[in-house]
Amino acid sequence: MGIRRPQIILSILLILILAMYTLIPLKGNAFAQESKATGTEIPVEATASIDKNEVMIGDAIKFTICVICKNDTIIQFPEIEQNAGLFAVKDTGREARREKDGCLILERDYEISSYEIGHQTMPSFKIKYKSAQGEGTVDTNEVTINVIGVIKEGENPTDIKDIIPPMDVPTDFKRLIVWSCMGLGGLLLSGIGCWLIIKVRKGRIKRHPLFTIKRAPHEIAYELLEKLSKEDLISRGMIKEYYYRITNILRHYIENRFGLLAPERTTEEFLKEMAQTNILEDTHKSLISEFLEHCDMVKYAKYGPSKNEVTETFNSARRLIDETKESFEGREVLVK
Repeated sequence: MGIRRPQIILSILLILILAMYTLIPLKGNAFAQESKATGTEIPVEATASIDKNEVMIGDAIKFTICVICKNDTIIQFPEIEQNAGLFAVKDTGREARREKDGCLILERDYEISSYEIGHQTMPSFKIKYKSAQGEGTVDTNEVTINVIGVIKEGENPTDIKDIIPPMDVPTDFKRLIVWSCMGLGGLLLSGIGCWLIIKVRKGRIKRHPLFTIKRAPHEIAYELLEKLSKEDLISRGMIKEYYYRITNILRHYIENRFGLLAPERTTEEFLKEMAQTNILEDTHKSLISEFLEHCDMVKYAKYGPSKNEVTETFNSARRLIDETKESFEGREVLVK
């Protein structure tokens, strides 16, 4: 009995409906492997790669995770611990970021190594992402690396030979005596040469002595004050320059005369140290303190001194040197 045409059409429709219901779950499962999102579908792709597929045991390997996503997606790379499978993670390198064809490409490098021989597998890692559409995770692929040992295939480690024992070197006493005599002779000649050089130099110093008189600190200060006075900086309007110069003259005199580090310190530091020493008398301490404080007012506080104050400042510096100077008469220093 023949089959009717309507029954054939109905059978075909039933087969098509069953096929559609069968394919729909498969499509959903395939996308879940790419991206596990809590919101709408967000295309995020993560891949792992290495710079070389075969390495020696203990060699450094560059392991890179690359993520491709949309520009508004926030990516969180995994924090790999010291060990990942049979690999030791030594360093987390740079993180690169670039754009291509409207997509964001992020890369992070890791330096790994393995101390196990054979085909080792770097496990997959979960990459977290988040955007305005939702958030989720995506897994990287596993990477296999062939780790080879120092001993190549086919070699027998039992074939390693022991270290050759030290060889006996015959002793040549004649050559030893010759070299010893030559060494002693060289030392003797060097000693004689040094002795002659020292003797000649001493003889020259005795025949041509050079003497110089060491200048006293107050003599240097007097000379600098006279030179400052002749430059007439006040009438030329260079008041601050004048006060800087006269302050430095007195500070260097105090350092050369009493050993106090006046030029290198601030006025406050110097006055504090001066108050704790007994080298200067109280009257001189008071004179120095008033002199430096007045000069600082002109140099830093924009204070305009009168003509009488300028003259008094110069006289104060001169009076301090007059009252504290030391006699250096008769002191001579030999100059070689």
